[in-house]
Amino acid sequence: MVTLYGSFFFGYCIVAIVGPYLQVMIRNFGYSYEVVGSLLSIYEIASIVGPLLIAAYIDRTQRMRSTLIISALVTSFSIMLLAYINHLAVIAFALITLAFFFRSIMPVLDSWANNQYDGNSRSYSYVRAFGSFGFVLISLFFAATGLPDSTRNSSIAMWGMGLSLVFLASILIWPRQAEDKTQQEKEKNTNNTGGPWFDQAFVIGMIIICLNRFALSAVNSFFSLYLVEVIKSNSISLMHAIASGSEIIAIIIAGRLLHKKKVLPVHLFGASSIALVVRLCLYAFVPTLTGAVIGQLLHSLCYGAFQPAGVYFVVRRVKRHRRTMGMTIYTSVGNGIPAVIGSLVGGVLIQRFGYANLFLSYAGFAIASLILSLFFLSTLSTPPLEEI
Repeated sequence: MVTLYGSFFFGYCIVAIVGPYLQVMIRNFGYSYEVVGSLLSIYEIASIVGPLLIAAYIDRTQRMRSTLIISALVTSFSIMLLAYINHLAVIAFALITLAFFFRSIMPVLDSWANNQYDGNSRSYSYVRAFGSFGFVLISLFFAATGLPDSTRNSSIAMWGMGLSLVFLASILIWPRQAEDKTQQEKEKNTNNTGGPWFDQAFVIGMIIICLNRFALSAVNSFFSLYLVEVIKSNSISLMHAIASGSEIIAIIIAGRLLHKKKVLPVHLFGASSIALVVRLCLYAFVPTLTGAVIGQLLHSLCYGAFQPAGVYFVVRRVKRHRRTMGMTIYTSVGNGIPAVIGSLVGGVLIQRFGYANLFLSYAGFAIASLILSLFFLSTLSTPPLEEI
């Protein structure tokens, strides 16, 4: 499974380029903040719709490997367009194709890994943590070297395209056994498609996840600005590296606990909500570098423990033949919609009431997520839809 580790590693290296620098590439063309915001909204909407369509295709055909290959090629091509062609229609097209294919890579990898490991959360946590390690390593490299040159789209694109092609290579060298197992899954699934493919707990859990991720959107969307404008620090890359580094150990521990059935996903959802409340209150009441560092370390619970719990939750609550769709709903709906709405509302709150009120108001959604987790604890603790 060395190649699977490599795929996660280089996949999250691409995230370290696209995530922080996508808005920078658009801004470098000279467009106003309003235009940048509108284009990013198109990207986020496409990031919800596209992966769902691709997941439906994969669940019908089980062609995961070929889809990942195409996704890597389209990602590289889209980044090239964003780097060299300054035309609104072309930029919008590139953002849509990037959203469709690049944002499909992670849920497909998650689904593929869980199929290969037969839903073993401990094994999944190791490979997922290696992905976070790739993100941290490339982020620290960028922070230390000053690469890529954020004022030149060609420099950003060189890294994005290069990492996409390396990721492509990691998929191309997948062993034959992985293809055989995927084919076995396809044959098995043709006889296992009757009845609903998700249960009641899946719907309730997605609501809990949405509320939790809505609260986290205050951090994901506005922490960098908060760091610069309130704390007066430019240590953006270092702070993100601290947060991502803290999640690695948490992912592994959470995976082991889930595998040994010491905890259920709902328990980790609740722990994440509590940590989120503390984190957001720290940013609101302790606007110092120390408060920011402690808050970033809490990312270990807010995301690190949450991520394997979310993936394992999907594995338990959807049937095997719709696992890619379940993973994509978790990523696109459970994370994507809260990110879009949270960013739009958050900008208005900051403009009118300031950062402290933003963080405190979003903490309320984490509290709501915790309350629902407790209220529906028995429903979310029922046996899985299929044996894992």
